[in-house]
Amino acid sequence: MESLIAILPILGVFLLLFEFRQSSLRAGIFAYIVTLLITIITSSFKLTSKGIFHATIKGMLISFIAAYVLFFGIFLFHLMNKSGKIDIIASCIAQATKDKIMQAIILVIGFSPLIESTSGFGTAFLVVTPILIALGFEHFKAALIGLVSLLAVPWGALSTGTVIGANLGKIPLENMGIGSAIVGIPTFIYFLAIAVYLAGGKKGVQEKWKEVILFSLTFGISILIFNAYVSVELAGVLSALITTGLGFIVVKLSYKKNKKYGNLAFNEISTSQEEVRESIFKVMSPYLFLTFFIFISRLIPAIKDFLESHFVIELPNYSFSLALLYSPGFWLLMACLFAIFIFRIQWLVIWDSLKETLKQWLPFVISTTAFVAMAEIMAESGMTMHIANIAGTLFGATFIFISPIIGGLGGFLTGSNTGANAMFINLQVQTAHQLGMSPDLFAYAQNTSASHSTMAAPSRVMLGASLCDIQSRENSLLKNICFIVAGALLIITLTTSLWLWLF
Repeated sequence: MESLIAILPILGVFLLLFEFRQSSLRAGIFAYIVTLLITIITSSFKLTSKGIFHATIKGMLISFIAAYVLFFGIFLFHLMNKSGKIDIIASCIAQATKDKIMQAIILVIGFSPLIESTSGFGTAFLVVTPILIALGFEHFKAALIGLVSLLAVPWGALSTGTVIGANLGKIPLENMGIGSAIVGIPTFIYFLAIAVYLAGGKKGVQEKWKEVILFSLTFGISILIFNAYVSVELAGVLSALITTGLGFIVVKLSYKKNKKYGNLAFNEISTSQEEVRESIFKVMSPYLFLTFFIFISRLIPAIKDFLESHFVIELPNYSFSLALLYSPGFWLLMACLFAIFIFRIQWLVIWDSLKETLKQWLPFVISTTAFVAMAEIMAESGMTMHIANIAGTLFGATFIFISPIIGGLGGFLTGSNTGANAMFINLQVQTAHQLGMSPDLFAYAQNTSASHSTMAAPSRVMLGASLCDIQSRENSLLKNICFIVAGALLIITLTTSLWLWLF
């Protein structure tokens, strides 16, 4: 009976999201209320009002770390989008080559990770999919490729989901970033190969397998190096910039070698080569501004020390500390102001962008806070430990095969890496402790599997079907992307199992 009670909040989330098709917002609030009632009514997991309050406030504070970053990430996207700058970047890709497969490669492994790393919230899908349709891709394939392009979700919104997971699981952030990158590299190859197959079929894969390896390894190795030597928050942005730049270089070299790979070289676009370069540089300047200042804030000790010691929110009772100036959220705010200034964005556009941002941001903040507070109360009351003990007893060492499935279910149901980590990372880590296995490895499996499974979240698939005007094929779209994600979960399972066996 205790086991059923302990798992009741998680079961409630499953039922509301999957059976009753409720939003993550309603499911999160429901799960929090159920968890609250369990700690009040039952004797096994009883908490005092002080304990409940403490866990809830702690959950709110952890959520604020993500909310601070995400608000300005979404705001930057809307400023860029409503002022037409996203369209200019997309136009550069379209004009550079008519080769659909190369267009898909640049969008999937370069441009999409750049948008997702700065904005998060699956925003890249909303940007890339219409571009694919405009480039001539069939609507169903455009939707699938757009979903697959969300391969950098662990570093979405400057790694907010990964930061939350590291906080909750008490895993060093650098370890979390590096481990997620290592586990993720094989999936990058897999997802890009899938995108190429969707764009060009079996023949496309045969023709472009070298490009698939080149671009996916460039992205994967870059993201690993930047996690290790620069910062976890910035790793996705820097890797995306490098990979996007590589895409344009490859296109240019291919054009010179054989004109069939592109109809226009860079110096044959409607404007001169110098004007195009200036235009691209200016349009990309807010992202370059963001990258530069986060970069120096992490690598120059004097600047880092200053930012970490001024305007710091310190709440020792809740083991909470947030340096407002050191957080990526501050530099995203500066990038927003920079974009407004450099592009001379009108106040009406700023106001519209702000309204759109709030519309997206508020539901996320409320649902994430509810999920994180639920997780904190479950941990404080002993529910998570009880479930971990049961899982350890039932599965033993074979839990390593179950771990990615649990993470995948969280991502699938919530459509959010942050929400999935809030639900399950404590369970994963505590089960690993019970089994005497590496909690870090289970955290990596949770983080990557949850992130990749957000591609198949029913709410996102429904949005994709609507966006591409293929509502009648929504079920088929869901089945296809679920099949693709299942392949990624299998790869993560094999990678983590091999890691465990070797080390």
